[in-house]
Amino acid sequence: MRFFFTSLILSALIADVAAAQDRVSELEDDVNAAGFTRRSMPLRIGAEAGMGALGGLLPLGLDEARVAIGGDEPSSFVLSIEFLAMPALMTTGVWFGGRWTGGRGHYGWSLLGSYVGGVAGFASGTLMLLVYGVAPLLLIEPPLFSPRDGMTLGFALVYALPLIGAIVGYELSDHSATEKLKDKRKGALKSAEEPLMFHLMTLPF
Repeated sequence: MRFFFTSLILSALIADVAAAQDRVSELEDDVNAAGFTRRSMPLRIGAEAGMGALGGLLPLGLDEARVAIGGDEPSSFVLSIEFLAMPALMTTGVWFGGRWTGGRGHYGWSLLGSYVGGVAGFASGTLMLLVYGVAPLLLIEPPLFSPRDGMTLGFALVYALPLIGAIVGYELSDHSATEKLKDKRKGALKSAEEPLMFHLMTLPF
């Protein structure tokens, strides 16, 4: 009976260490959980930015294609829905770009960052459009930029800040996930180094 319990406990200890090693094997192989090779941060961010930008441009591209084949211009309601969906589409692109380059970021945190950036982009972009759109009508010389450049910057902020927010959210969650894996690896190594017989000899039988 003692041999039976000893075997069970020994198997459990070995299985626990092996499971921990399986969870952190992606650190040793330099891959993410999907098996994609982990690239450098600049390359990963470049992929996230490119895919995210494509995701954000998707509704505009579909609108242009529909108009080109003889369809109606999108209504203000449709444009509003597309505007609200843009951060989610950007986040999807960012997530795929990061995943394919070995990222471990979380979609939810990236989505949160995108909508935070979207709020900031909408607020700052609208302010720029108001200042540089209304000032010339009031015969006021707007500061820093010409009216045309100021309005262009306003549109750019509305588009760019959700994308930047999605990338920041993804990369922060990637860093957190990687640190957790490193902690698990330390725990697995520590468990493997501890004498198993110490655990066995101290068990009450």
